[in-house]
Amino acid sequence: MDYADLRREGLRLLERMAGGRWTDFNVHDPGITILEQLCYALSDLAYRADFEIPDLLADGGGDAYHSLHPPDEILTCRPVTLADLRRLVLDVAGVRNAWVEPLEQDALALYYDSQKSTLSLSPGPVSESVPLLGLYRVLIEASDQSGPDLRANVARRLHENRSLCEDFAEITVLEPQLVAIDAILEIGHVEDPDQFAGEVIQAIADVISPSVRFSTLSEMLRAGFPVEAILQGPRLQHGFISDDALASATKPTAIHASDIVHALMDVTGVRAVGRLVISSGDKSDAWSLAVEPEHVPMLDRNRLNITFRRDGKSVLIPNLASPRAATPVPARNAVDDLSPPPGQNRNVGTYLSVQHHLPALYGVGDTGLPGSASPERKAQAKQLQAYLMFFDQLMANYLAQLANVKHLLSYDSSEIRTYFAQAVHEPGSEADEIVASHNEQQLLWSSLGAMPTDGDTPPVDGARKNRFLNHLLARFADAIESHDTTSGALIERKQTFLRQFPWLSSARGTGFNVLAPGGVSNRSALEDRLRLKLGLVEEDGETFILVEHILLRPIPGDERQEVPLLANPVSRDPYSLQLTFVLPEGPGRFADASFQQLVETTIRDETPAHLTSFARWLPTATFRTFQAAYGEWLDRLRAYLAEKLGVQLKEAVS
Repeated sequence: MDYADLRREGLRLLERMAGGRWTDFNVHDPGITILEQLCYALSDLAYRADFEIPDLLADGGGDAYHSLHPPDEILTCRPVTLADLRRLVLDVAGVRNAWVEPLEQDALALYYDSQKSTLSLSPGPVSESVPLLGLYRVLIEASDQSGPDLRANVARRLHENRSLCEDFAEITVLEPQLVAIDAILEIGHVEDPDQFAGEVIQAIADVISPSVRFSTLSEMLRAGFPVEAILQGPRLQHGFISDDALASATKPTAIHASDIVHALMDVTGVRAVGRLVISSGDKSDAWSLAVEPEHVPMLDRNRLNITFRRDGKSVLIPNLASPRAATPVPARNAVDDLSPPPGQNRNVGTYLSVQHHLPALYGVGDTGLPGSASPERKAQAKQLQAYLMFFDQLMANYLAQLANVKHLLSYDSSEIRTYFAQAVHEPGSEADEIVASHNEQQLLWSSLGAMPTDGDTPPVDGARKNRFLNHLLARFADAIESHDTTSGALIERKQTFLRQFPWLSSARGTGFNVLAPGGVSNRSALEDRLRLKLGLVEEDGETFILVEHILLRPIPGDERQEVPLLANPVSRDPYSLQLTFVLPEGPGRFADASFQQLVETTIRDETPAHLTSFARWLPTATFRTFQAAYGEWLDRLRAYLAEKLGVQLKEAVS
């Protein structure tokens, strides 16, 4: 929208429309002068519309990012991979290292008899083993600063982020296996013996028991990682862990002398390793030492014997037996450094009439006409002002619309209107007389082609507001259908969905916390998505229960059953990666067969693709009975897991 282009286009249209009656298109013609001023005003509108988005959203002095989720919320997600789970455990205070592995065999083995169609806990002549999927064992290496509640703290963090249809069957704090070192090192000149001794000890300790290093945001950015890669995965409290840092701290199954030699040779001042013997307990080896099962190696500083030599003579290096260096303090999770630049209040809605840019002799600007002007001349000036008012009002309304972009593209605004207008009201000018002669509200709404129907209440176009919200949902590749709800209720559902999107998206595959009391605050994101997508009204009985089959698997004590665990199961493995939605078939819209079909379709669409979902409709009375039994079973499961993991349960909040 360039001024010169606009002027050329205006002249072209004038010649085509009025060329037979109007032939003077030179700059001195009043019509051309008015055209030029309107072209200037249009170019100003284009200039304002091209402001940075933060400036437009901050119009009026508000927060430009009020309706934009911060990067550490919208880019992160709940754990999805084993690496995500490992990062989550490493973020718990007192954990030096950790590993998360798929569990090959649960505490109780399952056997399926195809002839009898039974599932049992003991093998039969023709039965086959049934390994369960979605179970994990977590191995923890404690740091020097860990306390007695380390296992319980890890269990809490994991169950707060447990994926749907998955469970942590084993959480084990590994016992340390003390490793002694006997070595002779040839060294050169050392300026700081204390620092040198510390580097030697740390090099050996890092090989025997590697730790995972947290990085700061600035370090990750300097290393070339893009922001979306840095914030991929779960949100941590102590920094960021790169894939390389995880890969370099694998669980050792053996300690090799060659690895220690290479690490020592990287220490400045070490020229050669003359001798190196590794020992643990009564076992020693000059080449390799196996790590015992369910143990993690740790350097035994009380049995650290290193002889330093220079030019064939022994050199005394003090502080070799100093206490073990503390685990490095994790980096601060400085996501605040990602804060976008603040928006500048441009006051884009402020409009100054084009009258002020016309020549003074027109008599319509601030100067106006002299008192000696004839009544006819004053009338002509007012006629020109009235003529210009149509253009002024369009431009003023355009800027009012631009100033309200923060409401139009907001999921958190109480403003339902999608059309905005403002009066061209300039006290002190003659144009004020024109505006003052009208009812201001009448002027605003008539300019939009709609009039209030009940006094002071402005018309609200709910359908258009819904389309704006559809646009915002589409940016997240999502949609919400009406399902026979009112326009206002649909707007509220969409705004709630957009407001909660970081949770509904990042935790889409996350289950509820088994260790926490049940209730609205302890539901899976999938449940919340379904309730919002379907517009379920729980007060009307439109509710459901999500049952994860893996949580129903047998636990120690079930082996005392004398009958098969399950008779006629739907499959040889009814537990792995499966969930059932139990619903009442009577209340509210649930009584409608077509709505039931819609519910089942939405369940299939929203459930993560790797899970198999079932929908089971029960008579209302039967559902209430099942609901009570399920709640009692959950309480018992919670108590069982709390005792097993040493977790202190919190009371439910009424």
